[in-house]
Amino acid sequence: MLRIFRYTTFVLNRIFPCIFGLVLTVSAAGADLSGIWTGTLTDRNGDPQDLSFRFSQKGETLTGKMYGDNESTAITSARVEGEQITFAVTTELNGQITNFVFTGKVEGDQMDLSRRRVDSNPAVKPVAATAPAKPPQGQTFRLKRLT
Repeated sequence: MLRIFRYTTFVLNRIFPCIFGLVLTVSAAGADLSGIWTGTLTDRNGDPQDLSFRFSQKGETLTGKMYGDNESTAITSARVEGEQITFAVTTELNGQITNFVFTGKVEGDQMDLSRRRVDSNPAVKPVAATAPAKPPQGQTFRLKRLT
């Protein structure tokens, strides 16, 4: 009986806290997103647009680039919190600057993202608006890890 009590005390006092701490450390760290992720997004004209991202992650700090058909653009304001990811991309086409915010969730080797256009100059309002402007709708798509 004393032997069982000692064993139980040893497990509860020594082994269980170590295992519990290890589980917390692994779950808090989340997935490492470093590598190349690729997917297809439908643009506003209904055409498929291939997108790829190269991410480099150190802790919750994320850096990287977005690669499209015609350009590569650095990501900014990037954060990783557990399985959640958020970052921004600013693009320029024919002198027009567009800001996008990407938010999503990582599950293994797949990432479900939502891309939302952000008004880059809120001070400029349409002059002859007949109806109130609708907020920009986000687009959702899935990325898969290549490496």
